[in-house]
Amino acid sequence: MFIDTHSREAMLQGICNFFSITTKELSVLFDKAGKESRKEYYLDGDIFNNIINEFIDAKMPNTSVDQVLFFHLSRRLNSNKRNYTGKNLYDLLSTNNETTEFLKNHNVEFLPVEGRLELVYKGKAVSLSDSYKENVPYLRWRLGHNEYRIDYCFNGFMLKDLLYKNHYARDLSNASEFISVLASFLKRRDIVADYFENSTYYCFEYCCPLKKILFDSDENLSFEGKQRYLLNQILHRLYDYSVTELRYMFDHDNPIIRLKDNDTMDGEHFISIEEITEEMLEQ
Repeated sequence: MFIDTHSREAMLQGICNFFSITTKELSVLFDKAGKESRKEYYLDGDIFNNIINEFIDAKMPNTSVDQVLFFHLSRRLNSNKRNYTGKNLYDLLSTNNETTEFLKNHNVEFLPVEGRLELVYKGKAVSLSDSYKENVPYLRWRLGHNEYRIDYCFNGFMLKDLLYKNHYARDLSNASEFISVLASFLKRRDIVADYFENSTYYCFEYCCPLKKILFDSDENLSFEGKQRYLLNQILHRLYDYSVTELRYMFDHDNPIIRLKDNDTMDGEHFISIEEITEEMLEQ
């Protein structure tokens, strides 16, 4: 089962049903957590978390939360919009597909070499050895050139309710972060412009097994730890709703979730796709 994280109302209903409590009991919890963790000028997060986690442990039913909603933001080429599989970056750039064809049309290719990806521009290999050069550290990280710092992963967010208020949602509206940085590094602004003209911005929704995902904040959590953290973060968001006017709420604390670097989001986990308009991002 999973907790519906599309909206405040869905999370409230899901949490109350899961723990077999009333909304009044939840309000009592939030009142206690808020009062006991409130300092003169700030809220003590450790105290707040301890109170929330004690509640989770005391109320945890026999049924597990073994799935999680996974919201992936992506500007997809129009020729690829019906492909709902989420590839990691290594697989995406090392195989023939719409993205690599687009890049080839702009004289950019990637060659797999011993687990990393080598950048080839206009038929010549481009060195990424100078880590002091602008954009190189990012490209080394994303293309597997650092043995212990690699990021090929397919990622997303756990909560949908305020997602379009997230700065990351706005940052991706023109092109993916990787495409933007690559274009800047090659001094090819036209790559971003062409990508924008030939693509559409979407939110892909998946329902993924909890055991398959990692939380960016702590990738070493056990299954039980993931379950507790997921519930904790939903309760955090519901608490924020209880003490903050909606117009002052943003999405800075939305848990980032991802797959392992070599994993793929299979199409069987796909739920829906939503086109993201400029109006949605201006809420």
